[in-house]
Amino acid sequence: MATRTGGVIIAAGGHMDGGSNGCSLSGIRDRYEPWSVKYTHHDRTYTSMHMALVIDLVAKMSEAKALHRLGDPEWLSAVVSRLAPTPRWTPLPVRRVSEIIELLGT
Repeated sequence: MATRTGGVIIAAGGHMDGGSNGCSLSGIRDRYEPWSVKYTHHDRTYTSMHMALVIDLVAKMSEAKALHRLGDPEWLSAVVSRLAPTPRWTPLPVRRVSEIIELLGT
């Protein structure tokens, strides 16, 4: 739903979650506390490379038991500003995530 195409698919009866929770993330926090956050549309679209980098970032932060860093606006801004320009054809993009985490600390 974060794109016009997503809206069209919903309107056409497609199989996507729509409605008020269509653009949201949810999960379980410490001690099995349910958690949910809604998000809005971004000014730009993200490439498959961006999505792969985000998935790897979350996985590496989870492995390091440092997911709390994703809630630190300054740290996350520093990471994103370094990851965003990563070209689609970059070999071993996950290495880039590791390098940035190492540079900025977990």
